[in-house]
Amino acid sequence: MLPSDFQDILACVPQAVLRIGPDLRVAWLEPDFTAKTGVALQPGDPVLEALESGRGRDALERSLRESRGHAGHVITTGLKQLRIQARPCRSDSEPGTWLLFEPSGADDEVAFAQALQEIAREVGETLDVDNVCKAAVLAVVRCAQVRRAEVYLAEDGQPLRRVAVSDLASTDSPEDSLEAHADSFEAALVTRHPQIGVQRGYGDAVGSIFAAVPLLAPHRAVGLLVLYKEQGTSFSLRELDLWSAAAGQVAVTVENARLLREAQAALRVREEFMSIASHELKTPLTPLKLILYSMERRMEQGLPVEPSTVVKAKRQVDRLAGLVNDLLDVSRLELGRLSLEPAPLELGHLVAEVVDQFRLAFARPFSLQVPRERLWVRGDRDRLEQVLVNLLENAHKYSPEGETIAVELESVAGEARLHVKDRGIGIPAQDQARLFQRFYRAGNASYRNFGGLGLGLFISHSIARLHGGSLSLTSIEGKGSTFTLGLPRMTSSDVRQLPPRVLLLDEDPTQESVAERVLGDAGFEVLTAHGGVDALRRVSHLPVDVVLLSASAPPTQLGIFLAAFAELPRARPVPIVLAGASRPAWAHPESALCSRPYRELELLGAVRSTLSLPEERLSPLERLPREALMVP
Repeated sequence: MLPSDFQDILACVPQAVLRIGPDLRVAWLEPDFTAKTGVALQPGDPVLEALESGRGRDALERSLRESRGHAGHVITTGLKQLRIQARPCRSDSEPGTWLLFEPSGADDEVAFAQALQEIAREVGETLDVDNVCKAAVLAVVRCAQVRRAEVYLAEDGQPLRRVAVSDLASTDSPEDSLEAHADSFEAALVTRHPQIGVQRGYGDAVGSIFAAVPLLAPHRAVGLLVLYKEQGTSFSLRELDLWSAAAGQVAVTVENARLLREAQAALRVREEFMSIASHELKTPLTPLKLILYSMERRMEQGLPVEPSTVVKAKRQVDRLAGLVNDLLDVSRLELGRLSLEPAPLELGHLVAEVVDQFRLAFARPFSLQVPRERLWVRGDRDRLEQVLVNLLENAHKYSPEGETIAVELESVAGEARLHVKDRGIGIPAQDQARLFQRFYRAGNASYRNFGGLGLGLFISHSIARLHGGSLSLTSIEGKGSTFTLGLPRMTSSDVRQLPPRVLLLDEDPTQESVAERVLGDAGFEVLTAHGGVDALRRVSHLPVDVVLLSASAPPTQLGIFLAAFAELPRARPVPIVLAGASRPAWAHPESALCSRPYRELELLGAVRSTLSLPEERLSPLERLPREALMVP
């Protein structure tokens, strides 16, 4: 016999109770059942029709029909999640089953409010992302009926990184394998909506159902809040909505912390830059002031100024100008005003010229390897030379004295690639991803030991990208670095349109004019030189395909030219065509020979055979049969 006030006590208990008969219809339920569960049932109603179909309801139905106990989770038709326990009635009473319902998960508004409160409190106390994420997963597990919670963050295009987990078990669980449900995680990040998936167990372990809830910042998904429940339970739509709101709080914290880190990093960069810039600018200014003071004293005393003093002053001025130009380039890049003047450029010739300059300037060996074929690119010669100089200066600066610096040029899949290899101090792995940022210096390259503003690689990387190319590196700390400049090659059809270059050296203005006209009409670009020094200047700046040299030129003029030509920095040998009645004793036996005064077809034939030009490059005059050109 139940006490008369039993119904009053039931109203104080959060769990709701009902009794069903063998037909699975309601036989009795407490008066507050609907208020507690949100399920409107009356005596005689079928219980199962109030539940959503699924594994939870199927398991409950099997246990009821088999008259055995059961414990699990179900989703109501109102999309609320409930934990349900079934206990068969005693054999000495009427047949049936007692059902006990209680709130489950975050559908319990109180549980959700508690979790949200704890997360908000942690957010208010700190902007440390790891602490906030740890507080979030602990609050979720403590306040809601989930077995496990995790937070993953995706930062700067990096793979997902787990930063917080609610349990710290010593052995791995199935959830510790990110690859197992990476597709669901990726879908949640891309669609910006929660995704539900199944993580299977292994061995005798029971798997889990998980919900991946994206952490949504204003313009991107910064990570995931992942919740796990036992297999057989699920997440209601209401629950996902509630946890999406909680995930939003975590996302705001993550984004604020990121902005704070960026602001702090910017302040550190500015302070470090000001320190480095003041040091670097004073370095050339101090000796320059002393040199000028010394020159002023000598002039006041009527003494001559030594040329070496002027050279030293100029060296410091050049260094100061380089620092200022770097700062101006950075400003132009940030404003999008760094303009290029692209033109066809044979990269092998430019590389050979720059490497030769370094050989002359530094007592260090440089090795150079270039392919036999010419590698044409469209580029701004001065800017690409700036990149090459910067890469070689860095290799020289950070390499031991006397160590060889290797420069290699190759063609790979329609791209010209230049490698600058050194065996210097190398770059720490943690610094490599940020090395091309402005003002950034690797941790093992203190500005007190190695000068510079930390702008060279940033500018070089930007110039490479403006050319449609790339600048990358591979490095091992303590063993050296390899920087690779990749530039798109000109197409074969564009290269075929480029006129071959001929350097013409003839002491007779009349004959020079004839050769220049004949070659120009045939589509050659002719560079004339009136002396050995002038010829050297032209060839050093513009790559030529062949040299047309008068064998009867004065010995002095020939000697100057040939001596200078032998020392000329070039990537590949340049053939010589001799013009004269006979081959001089000093000439190479295989050098081509044509008569002089020049004969049009003979001159063109000698130049073309030397260059091995294809048939389609012949001029209309050269295509005529030889008999048609004979004079009767």
